[in-house]
Amino acid sequence: MVEGMEKKLNAGEVLFNEGDRGDVMYLIKEGQIKITKGKGPDERVLAVLKEGDFFGEMAIIDGSPRSATATAVVPTSLLIIDKETFKAKIRENPLIEYILETLTKRLRNADEQIKLLTIKSEERRVVAYIITKAKEGGKSVPEGIEISPFSFDQMAYTTGIEVNKIKDYVNKLAQVNLVTLKGNALIVKGVADLDDYLRYIALKEKFEKL
Repeated sequence: MVEGMEKKLNAGEVLFNEGDRGDVMYLIKEGQIKITKGKGPDERVLAVLKEGDFFGEMAIIDGSPRSATATAVVPTSLLIIDKETFKAKIRENPLIEYILETLTKRLRNADEQIKLLTIKSEERRVVAYIITKAKEGGKSVPEGIEISPFSFDQMAYTTGIEVNKIKDYVNKLAQVNLVTLKGNALIVKGVADLDDYLRYIALKEKFEKL
């Protein structure tokens, strides 16, 4: 329920999901908000915020999708701060605006790395990295979604996996026609197909352990 600039949530109610678009941030008046990344067995709790804490600011600074999921732990009351109000305040000082945008970019990169490193399987980590890059910064081309520039070294740094292993996993994806390497770009034939492949790997690993 929204009442002017205030929003009330019931316990267990999801405020927004990872990947949602957002144009407001929130200040907790009362209650608790759980911030999580991933779903199912890969879900990780990043923080439990309480009265006086604020969150959701990154989405209104750089316009990127929500980097995590926010869920009420108990009945919670929030103050809503809209994008224009927030932007108007930081535009009063260009240096602060630049610092906030730079910090937000660094935090998003850190969020991405944390999310990937929680995935134990190296192959799933590689596929998840490619899916994330395709969804967040990919460009539509006739062959699919282009990730450019694409760097094995950067991928190794973010995922914590050796470059040679990454090349093997990417070549495997290319063999089943899910991706194509084209110069310094990687073409993803279809994100939905890659999502299906990620689920296939997870199921395969699960049943191999039985």
